[in-house]
Amino acid sequence: MTWQFVARAAMAAPIMLAAPARGQDAPPPSTPPTQQELEDIRTRLKRLEQQHEADQKRIAELEASRPDAGQAQEDVRRLWEQAWPVTDATAGPGTGFSPQGNLFNPSITAFGDFGVSYSTNEDNKALRRFNFRETELDLRAAIAPFADGVLIIAIGEEVETEDGETSADIEFELEEAYLTIHDLPGDLIVRGGKFRNNFGRANLLHTHDLPQVTRPLALAAFFGPEGLATIGGTASWLVPNPWDQYIELNVDVVNADGGEESPILNDAGNDNPAVGAHLKWFTDLGDDATFELGGSYLYGHTSDDDDFDANIFGVDATWQWINPQAPDSESLLAQAEFFWAANDIEDSAFGTFRNNSFGFYAFVQYQWLKDWYAGVRYDQTEFPSVEDHAPGDMDWAISPYITWYPAEFLRLRLEYQHRDFEIDGVGDDEDNILFQVTFVIGAHPAHPYWVNR
Repeated sequence: MTWQFVARAAMAAPIMLAAPARGQDAPPPSTPPTQQELEDIRTRLKRLEQQHEADQKRIAELEASRPDAGQAQEDVRRLWEQAWPVTDATAGPGTGFSPQGNLFNPSITAFGDFGVSYSTNEDNKALRRFNFRETELDLRAAIAPFADGVLIIAIGEEVETEDGETSADIEFELEEAYLTIHDLPGDLIVRGGKFRNNFGRANLLHTHDLPQVTRPLALAAFFGPEGLATIGGTASWLVPNPWDQYIELNVDVVNADGGEESPILNDAGNDNPAVGAHLKWFTDLGDDATFELGGSYLYGHTSDDDDFDANIFGVDATWQWINPQAPDSESLLAQAEFFWAANDIEDSAFGTFRNNSFGFYAFVQYQWLKDWYAGVRYDQTEFPSVEDHAPGDMDWAISPYITWYPAEFLRLRLEYQHRDFEIDGVGDDEDNILFQVTFVIGAHPAHPYWVNR
């Protein structure tokens, strides 16, 4: 029960106790309330509680209609900063939050993600076992009234098969660590450190927030199995426009180092920097649907030679419908993202050449009950790096899935995937069954509005 309900009940109790005495003499102080009076009090408290729940639901709906739940959190914090400019951690009314209130007490959240999978491909040992997918430790705090800090550490199992030998190792990784400066002139927000790059929609998500068990094949093919996260700086700007539309521009200036598993921005030997941008337009389609359209671009060197570079383009679209009569139990989500890259490749047999690659994914997800979602995703991609693949290689898959939330911070998901691929000119296919269990310890940080929760 939150502080608003307690406050309402405290103010209403004297009135409710006095109400039965109107038009008659008040009973002596020592006389206990009658059973009827107690029932009246319970009834009125129940009505207050129901009204409070309705108010909270309406607040959640308004926040969900925002283009980014993180922006809503920013607005709330700024209001607290103006109203309670103190350092006492209990200053916020009923929230335990103030602008400096968590300087020495950061918000800590732990995510657990594990499961079991089976593959008809006997060589795919990573999908024929119990999987310790990933555990994340997420720490966030207000560093100052104008700055926030985030530190995310990931621990996961890496299963690899090489020369017929399979190894499973537990690896620690600094997923993200950055400082965000807000309240700058012109609705400008800047961030510095290590962060997930602003390219499309799926790349921004951590493993536990994915709508499906696996990452899209095109994202993995272009940016690596975990997506692209680099070190540098980024700026976000709400673009003024005469149409009063939500238009946001993000610009990244980062190291051209995608890690050893990145197909394009390989390792730290690349010439720096890499430059990227994402332009997003968000709009309401009536009272029950929203639409978002984005375009992405990334330029970077692929070696220490300035003559080797890569240009990666992306287009993403997200449409969401929420039943206004049942906003918690019926919704429909559709999303698609397209990738295209032109990058230089050095091959010992053919010299240096330009490789053009295309990939995309699209999925539809329907929610028919409060805690149940079902959907299907289609993937198709080429490979941007032909150093390890033939130019005509292709990878595609179709993946239906169903998701159930038995509790607010517990999620179960079952996915079937049929995958067909041709690598090094050799074709093969496999059928995979994946079962995922995800749980959250602590409050879930802000995530994109279209992610379930």
